[in-house]
Amino acid sequence: MKWSVKALMTKAHPSFGPVASQRGGVLIEFAFLSLVFYVLVALVVDIGRMVFAAQVLQDAARVAARELALVPLPAAMTFEQALEDPTVLAQVFDPALLVIDLDTFGDDDVAFQAFLDQLPMVNKMLRPLMIFEQAEIQGSSRRLLRFPGALLNDPSAPSGLGVGIPRVESRGADGVEAIRWVPVLEEITNGSFSLVPLDPENPPPQRGLVAVRINYPFQAAMLSGFQQGPGGPFEPNLDNRIQADDESVDDSINAPPRGTPFGVGDLPEVGVYGGRFGLGGQLAFGGETLRPYRKLLSAQAISRREVFL
Repeated sequence: MKWSVKALMTKAHPSFGPVASQRGGVLIEFAFLSLVFYVLVALVVDIGRMVFAAQVLQDAARVAARELALVPLPAAMTFEQALEDPTVLAQVFDPALLVIDLDTFGDDDVAFQAFLDQLPMVNKMLRPLMIFEQAEIQGSSRRLLRFPGALLNDPSAPSGLGVGIPRVESRGADGVEAIRWVPVLEEITNGSFSLVPLDPENPPPQRGLVAVRINYPFQAAMLSGFQQGPGGPFEPNLDNRIQADDESVDDSINAPPRGTPFGVGDLPEVGVYGGRFGLGGQLAFGGETLRPYRKLLSAQAISRREVFL
């Protein structure tokens, strides 16, 4: 009697039987490997965004310091007063233009491009970091091009909206955040801008310097935030996911530099920069809403003012 190799193998080892007996094996293997592939893709995309944002911020900070140093402003003017000067607002930086309402342009691409061309220098430098968002604000749908952060109610801005950046000062054991509001563009050392000390008895160590910092809240689109375990950075922390709970956020440390936060429910809670504080929310298994991975990026630059006394 003649036996084929397949018949002999099947007779000796039933596991070499029909292919149908191994059905689902590839699916199980893919289930194990897909998680690793997803993490690798998420790391490449989000870390790449972080590196790109850091480079744009540093270039923008250099431009901000150089341009502010060249504007002919009074020697005794403070940094805060300089940011309100009409020349600075028109040529260097205008915080009211960090949110652009696209609905005002309709489908007129020419008018929109002309508007972008007239933006102040630093606003132009920050444009690659601005995000498109179609948000439901107080029940009204609006198309926005804006700088990342928390959307604020700012009637003085052309769009009626402003941007504030929440810096997480502390986080409780349950993940509840205490935040401090910081502006997009701020002075590094208070009082160094003015050439004339406000307090002659305690003058700053350096005067006549444009020392600026630009803040950018990087929040991952595909990575959730976890708190470090009590045993250190090498302890598993899968159970320390940061829950998104805007109602419990403590924002009593200070007020936003520009505008006021919206109320609970006025903005969508889910999104990379969702919620009234812009801390974001990601839907997870089990119906949970988690915070995205977050890191506040800051770039600094210093230039000496060119002022004739």
